[in-house]
Amino acid sequence: MHQILSSFSNEKVKYVSSLKEKKNRDKNNQFYLEGYREIKKAILSQKIKFHSLFISYDCFLGTNEDSLIAELENNNVPIFEIPRKIFEKISYRDRPDGLIAICEVPDYEFKGDRLSGNFFAVIEGVEKPGNLGTILRTAEGAGLDGIFISDSRLDLFNPNVIRSSTGTLFTLPIYVISIENIFKIFKQNKIKSLAVTPESKNIYHKENLNDPIAFIFGSEQYGLTKYSKDNSDNSISIPMKGEADSLNLAMSAGIIFYETLRQRSI
Repeated sequence: MHQILSSFSNEKVKYVSSLKEKKNRDKNNQFYLEGYREIKKAILSQKIKFHSLFISYDCFLGTNEDSLIAELENNNVPIFEIPRKIFEKISYRDRPDGLIAICEVPDYEFKGDRLSGNFFAVIEGVEKPGNLGTILRTAEGAGLDGIFISDSRLDLFNPNVIRSSTGTLFTLPIYVISIENIFKIFKQNKIKSLAVTPESKNIYHKENLNDPIAFIFGSEQYGLTKYSKDNSDNSISIPMKGEADSLNLAMSAGIIFYETLRQRSI
């Protein structure tokens, strides 16, 4: 039997909404997860512990919601029903689909010194949640073996990161690590590191990308740090025409990821 919550002033409802803010996610070590696709991927990943699920039948968009609800209910996750008008208030979306979960923040810190795979990327100092989420989605599509997040200026569990990643935040191997440690690990594992910077004279598609490799991307505003440029094995750039001096970070990552996939598919 689902518990019905009919007031926005209910403490459980207010708590859900509060997790849209980073300070409350940090304080409670829980995050806000909205959307059928995102929740489904979190379940499939088996990395995420669910604490509760809030639903609004009037907002459902498809026919698969009941099976997802039953799956969580069978794992003893409490289910709360709320009316559309309240759900729309606590939703992060313009068109909510009637599903919001509260989950425990997992530990994504990289531990150990061995890597599995040969295709990686490091995102250093990323500032925009939409860019990070799009990079994660693109990385999974291109078959990367892992993404390392270093010195991030944002929270991995920002609702915009989760939404723009379409839940690949949970299914792609993602690690938080210092930039100094990741270069040590790449050297230990014989992974070639390539700094992606407009200053480089080496055009990306002329580089042999078949060897074990890791691409190092910098922040949207400042680019790569001097440390990353100095410690990378080499550098590459994407040629630019016209007056623009750089591409969007997620666009740059997508170009390079799929060039790597293309070279490896020949």
